[in-house]
Amino acid sequence: MAKFLWLAGLLLAALLKAPAGEARIRICNDTEALHHLAVAARANGSWVAQGWQPVVPGGCFEPVPDGYQGRFFYFRTESPGYRFRDDSIRFCTAPGRFRAADHGDCAALGYAEQGFAKAVAKPADQRILLSTRSQAVTGSAAEAAPAGLPFAAEVVFQGCKPLATPETVACRFVGGGLEIGSEGRVQVSDPVFTFLLGLLPGAPLAIEGEMTSLFGTSGALDLQSVTPRAPNRFDRMLQQMQGEWLSVRNPKDRFSISGAVRQVSYAGRRMTPEFVSIQESCRGADRTGDFLMAWDSLRGTSLCYRIQSLTSGSMTLVYLPRGIRLDYRRLP
Repeated sequence: MAKFLWLAGLLLAALLKAPAGEARIRICNDTEALHHLAVAARANGSWVAQGWQPVVPGGCFEPVPDGYQGRFFYFRTESPGYRFRDDSIRFCTAPGRFRAADHGDCAALGYAEQGFAKAVAKPADQRILLSTRSQAVTGSAAEAAPAGLPFAAEVVFQGCKPLATPETVACRFVGGGLEIGSEGRVQVSDPVFTFLLGLLPGAPLAIEGEMTSLFGTSGALDLQSVTPRAPNRFDRMLQQMQGEWLSVRNPKDRFSISGAVRQVSYAGRRMTPEFVSIQESCRGADRTGDFLMAWDSLRGTSLCYRIQSLTSGSMTLVYLPRGIRLDYRRLP
């Protein structure tokens, strides 16, 4: 699959992780929904717009590299159920992957024309929160999910199950508060799904494809590539959380974690499953530490916990922002 190209000549610097303490401009998704980002910036003396880069809830993206010489850059995000507030600065865009130089007449080139928000490129050390521009809408104002948007993310594999059609399976992944489903055939001509059948749930993966539908916290993906990835620190912490946990203070309160799905129950009553991830930030808050984010699988609302301690037999979470301490012990 062709890789997603960012602004010509600037891709490597933009995507490399900045060394500790180095100033960077970041656009951070502090909403509860996946957004797709397009950026317009100066490149080789002209303006170039390019998109769409997925930014998961709690995630950030560096829109321009260190040393960017332009005074300004512009950006726009798309997400079903959200409305973007722009500054009436318009650039060419397209529904799928695109790179469009500013030639003035978008329609003549087969592009659409959309409004972008203006951002100052100085100072270099700044964080732009999407909630300042992208607002949730409800009812008839909500837009349908855009089709054909490129999607790439680090996810946790949840497993596959056979469908009624012979040699066809449906596989699930969870990442960034989303449950992503994909269907395909198990055969030599489609090695992606044949490979997935050999994996255990909980395996960390990097996936790419095109999002064919997205509603709330669930999406359908035309899966094009799957790559195993080395477990990072957060993957290892999530793996350590697998299994069933009982509240130390209230024996009616317990939960289990399987892959990246948490199932809470109280007095035997099962609550709505939650999609979980471990990350270094929490809703854009300026806190340090490791955090457990849990998204309601139906409503998309999220809860945030700071992980105070985690061992093989015990776990202490601090519910934010109220600071309530929650102690759990692992059940056999």
